[in-house]
Amino acid sequence: MFAAGRGATVHGLDVEPDTIALALERVPAGEFRLGLMERLPWPDSSFDVVTSFNALQYALDPELVLVEACRVVRPQGRIAVCKWAPPAQNEFFIFLASIGANGVHGDRLPPADPVDEAIRRTRVKVLAMGDVPASIEMADADALEASLAQAGIVADPVAATAETDVTAAAAPYRQADGAYRFANRLRYWILAP
Repeated sequence: MFAAGRGATVHGLDVEPDTIALALERVPAGEFRLGLMERLPWPDSSFDVVTSFNALQYALDPELVLVEACRVVRPQGRIAVCKWAPPAQNEFFIFLASIGANGVHGDRLPPADPVDEAIRRTRVKVLAMGDVPASIEMADADALEASLAQAGIVADPVAATAETDVTAAAAPYRQADGAYRFANRLRYWILAP
């Protein structure tokens, strides 16, 4: 919506049909396709800008995704990648680790960031890199629990103790008005092929 609202012709790709349907609902003039990031369905040099928002780290092969992005972006084009900063910089990930959410445990985080590694291995040129604040806010305990349920996040009953239910674990992030606020950061890279 952001890019389309500024006059860009928008194309997109996702593996989930529901996500494609939602994208078409929000940007009816856009062209959205079902597929994998590792095999972009567009010809060489098709775009001025290729973006990946909170997706590249989940790719089957992040390095291949960057190779594909370089293929479909024009020679003077740009590739913009954005994802959550390392978990230690994000209160929401710290909270998830505290409840043992879906196997998220602070002591078992990957030793290297897959996006950093893919950028290094593909040797794309890093024009800019940085972090920006991106807090997650939820109105109350019901909204917190509903958002976790909608995302399929389940606390590990073995890791969680009786006093570590979701609202108890989220207590440090509870605001005076009953809302929950998790201070997080996003990391971005602007790349050139």
